[in-house]
Amino acid sequence: MGGRQWGGMNELSLFAGAGGGLLAGRLLGWRTVGYVEWDEYCQRVIARRIRDGLLHEAPIFGDIRAFIDQGYAAGYQGLVDIITGGFPCQPFSVAGKRLGEDDPRNMWPATLECLCVVRPRWALLENVPGLLTTGYERRVFGDLAEIGYDARWGCLSAAAVGAPHIRKRLWIVAHAQGQR
Repeated sequence: MGGRQWGGMNELSLFAGAGGGLLAGRLLGWRTVGYVEWDEYCQRVIARRIRDGLLHEAPIFGDIRAFIDQGYAAGYQGLVDIITGGFPCQPFSVAGKRLGEDDPRNMWPATLECLCVVRPRWALLENVPGLLTTGYERRVFGDLAEIGYDARWGCLSAAAVGAPHIRKRLWIVAHAQGQR
């Protein structure tokens, strides 16, 4: 990572939810510099966790498409080491209709655009394992390669890290070419 340790990285969190995943970054020593979450309830939870001192003080943005279109994403160029995000899984879940690209909830294109605009050194992305069986995974990994990111991926269950349930998730770690 060019001499920089995993700690001390600036994180931009996409699809931040209520901020539970952000606590892991905080344990790693990351500083969240922006939250992007469309759900108003989750935005209120994040704001409360900021006031409680559990999350870093940083702007909370709504819909990722507006975040990009209104120029906010561009303001993060050069400030972000890692983008994290679990782009919505409903389009790829075996529990749903699996509409993939045709599902209006598919936010991979917006996630990709945000990566293109912000250009972090790293991306940590999460989704359902069902993404790997839709054919759409070729687009995700192809898009990452096209914009200059090398990616590795794997599935990990919650049970594998001590939880009392299985809940498998797909994790994608991508780094800008030349970064390790």
